[in-house]
Amino acid sequence: MNFTVLPSHLHAFAESANFIIKNRYGLPDGIVEQAIQSDIPLQPTLHWKTKTHYIACEVAERPYPEAIKRQFTDIVASAQPIQIIVAYPKDNTLSAKDYRTDITTAKALGIGFIAVELDKKGDFEYPGVSIPLRIEPLDMKNFTPKLRPLVADAYHTYMLNGDPKTGLQKLGQIVEDILYNSASRAKKKGHFTYNKFKPPKYINQKKLIDEMINEAVLDIPILGRCQDFREARNGVSHKPKSKAEAVRIEKKLKENFIIGTRILEDLPGKVKEKGYRLKI
Repeated sequence: MNFTVLPSHLHAFAESANFIIKNRYGLPDGIVEQAIQSDIPLQPTLHWKTKTHYIACEVAERPYPEAIKRQFTDIVASAQPIQIIVAYPKDNTLSAKDYRTDITTAKALGIGFIAVELDKKGDFEYPGVSIPLRIEPLDMKNFTPKLRPLVADAYHTYMLNGDPKTGLQKLGQIVEDILYNSASRAKKKGHFTYNKFKPPKYINQKKLIDEMINEAVLDIPILGRCQDFREARNGVSHKPKSKAEAVRIEKKLKENFIIGTRILEDLPGKVKEKGYRLKI
């Protein structure tokens, strides 16, 4: 591969990064040192174009290099489905403090990173997420203590494991568990009379929420928000067929995750208002 901008001592590391990324994602060799497209302020060391996404790899001395730092705000503003990955030498001169700072910042921004070696080997330490999916770290003080580890796990899966769909599913499961357990307690107290709800037997979540609304088992507005959240999650489950569709789905997925966190800020209080103990 012919690199002209990249310093010569990093060329072999770029070759390793190209090999690792193309094999992980089933791609051809990356495009070398060219702009992704005219309206995106990024000319990475390597990039790939798929039908639905761009993958950009910047080869640098550290996981969060100055080049990405300078351009990141403009890249975000483009709102394009770009996954940014930084490849840096596994054997480097970074201090432990600088390395921790870099990886913490990169993960918070959804920027992936690979520690590469000279012989086409390396550790894919974090894959990153597509730019439209990026979510700021959550303030866990907004959640009741019992929910904090569960919400933190969902966020960790979404952002820090680079798996937003599974993170959203985990968040949805928390909401579903709270509703099911609240309905079960209401049933025991005679406050929920729907005769087809027979815990611990499974019941369709849409039907359960509808009947909880009918009998005002919990605050009706919060139940309506839960129903909307359930329906919206189903709308982001299919795979996009184009970049434009990927942007729409990823924007909606991000919005749904944020909506889910706001529901979980409010739902425990609504459960307690009815005299039920929060159980998950």
